[in-house]
Amino acid sequence: MADLALGLQAVGCTMVGLGLWIKLGSASFVRVLGATSVYFAHVGYFCIVVGSMAVVLGFMGCWSAVTENRCLLLTYFLIMLVIFIAEITAAVVVFAFTSFARSIILDKSLTSLKMKYSGYKHDDIVSYGWNAFMLKLHCCGVQNYTDFAGSAFQIRTNLTYPKSCCKDPTSSACNGRNVSSVVINQEVAAQLGGGNGNCGNSAGCFRKLLSLLKEKSLLLGGAALGAALLELAAMMVSLMLYVKLG
Repeated sequence: MADLALGLQAVGCTMVGLGLWIKLGSASFVRVLGATSVYFAHVGYFCIVVGSMAVVLGFMGCWSAVTENRCLLLTYFLIMLVIFIAEITAAVVVFAFTSFARSIILDKSLTSLKMKYSGYKHDDIVSYGWNAFMLKLHCCGVQNYTDFAGSAFQIRTNLTYPKSCCKDPTSSACNGRNVSSVVINQEVAAQLGGGNGNCGNSAGCFRKLLSLLKEKSLLLGGAALGAALLELAAMMVSLMLYVKLG
C-alpha cells in the first residue's frame, strides 16, 4: 500500500506539472482561436486540482494503512473512486476532442486572422498571439500568406503579409509584398492540396497548430489513463485492507 501511495504522489506531482504546462501554453491558443480554446485552460485546471488531490491522498493512504483505520480506508477508497471516474471521463473527452479539432481550428483561426489581426508588433490579444505563433512555428497565415487577402490587416496597411511571416523580420526584403519563399515562410505540403502533389499550396500555421493540439491532447489523455490505472490498483488494495480489518 505504501508503494502505491508513493506512486500516486509521483503521479499527482506529474499531473500538477502537466496542468501548469497546459495552463501556460493555453494562453496562446486562446489568443488565436478565441473562446473555443478555453478548453485548454479548463483541462489545465483539472490536472492541477486532481494532481494536488492525488498527492494529499497518497499521504492519506499511507496513514490509513499504517494505523489500520477502516473509516479512513473507506473514505480513501470513495474519494479515489470519484477521481478515477473523473479521470476516465476526462481522457475520453480529450481523445474525442481531437477527432473534430481540425474543423474548429481551421474555422476559428481563419476568422480571428481575417477579422482581428492588426499587424506585426501590435499588442492587442489576437495580434500578439498570431505573431507569437508565426515567429515561433516559422509559418505564415492559416494555410499560407494569401489568407491575409481582404483581411482587416490588408485593408488597413495595403500589405500582402506582416513581418512576422518573414524568416528574418528585420530584412529589407521583408517588405510585405515580396512573396518569395526565400523571404517568407512557405512550407510546401502536398497534403493541403488533397494529396495530389499540388505544390502551389504552401502550409501555414494550421497544420502546426493542429499538431500542437494533438500532441497536448494525447499527452494529457495518456497521463490521465496511466494515473487511472495506478489509482485502480490503490483502490483495490485499500478495499482489500478494509475487508480484512473487518
